Amino acid sequence: MKRPKTLWAISLLTIACLMGCQNDYQKYLSLMIEGLNKECPIPLGALGHMDKAQYNGHTVTFHYTITGLFDTTTFRQNREQFHQYMLDNYRSNSDESFRQLLNAIVNAQADLDVVFSIPEGDTSTLHFTCQELADNMPSYIGDPETYLQSTLQSSQLQLPHTYAEGMVCTRIELDSTYFTYYFECDENLFDISEMQFSATTNHDAVRSMLTASSDPSFVKMMAMLKQTNRGLRYFYTGTTSGKEAIVSIPPEEL
Repeated sequence: MKRPKTLWAISLLTIACLMGCQNDYQKYLSLMIEGLNKECPIPLGALGHMDKAQYNGHTVTFHYTITGLFDTTTFRQNREQFHQYMLDNYRSNSDESFRQLLNAIVNAQADLDVVFSIPEGDTSTLHFTCQELADNMPSYIGDPETYLQSTLQSSQLQLPHTYAEGMVCTRIELDSTYFTYYFECDENLFDISEMQFSATTNHDAVRSMLTASSDPSFVKMMAMLKQTNRGLRYFYTGTTSGKEAIVSIPPEEL
């Protein structure tokens, strides 16, 4: 029988569940791109239409076919103006689904390429960094409640998720007080009784690692939780005894 893991190891695994958020965001974005492609081609008025969207894990690419009003020569000669025009359009866009897509792109820390083509095959591309998109998101996107709900939805896509041998996250919930991760723990590998006994020590170790992190996803999530007066909670249940151990980090400690 393996020796149950120490409190320090448990703290590291607790942090790993947050580090997995980036993969959750990428998976959520991939699903949104799949849904967008099912709607293509999408009319864009006088500009033309959108043919398809792609995501390679780093960059989202929108492919537009332009007709009539514009041509690629015009785009090339006025690249900076069109670049700013697109950012202004994104900032003022009131479409709910577009806001959610833009939020997903930023959360996944992806860049955006917009490829304009004419029927004859000539193309021109505008590139937008993730930071540019974040700086120009509609104010709605910055709403903490919206951000946390989006984080919850994207995180739930991977459940159940094994973060380490013997530790499986089976549920994630967001209520008025906490963002909570629920874990089932193999008691041959994790000592739930020791986790209960050393709750204060484990709390301090987890809190120190959270507050010391410089990961952008960590930092933003902590800020959104504090703005909504919520904390983080980790709920561990032993699969044999049914014993429970809880690590709670209230908002004032984030």
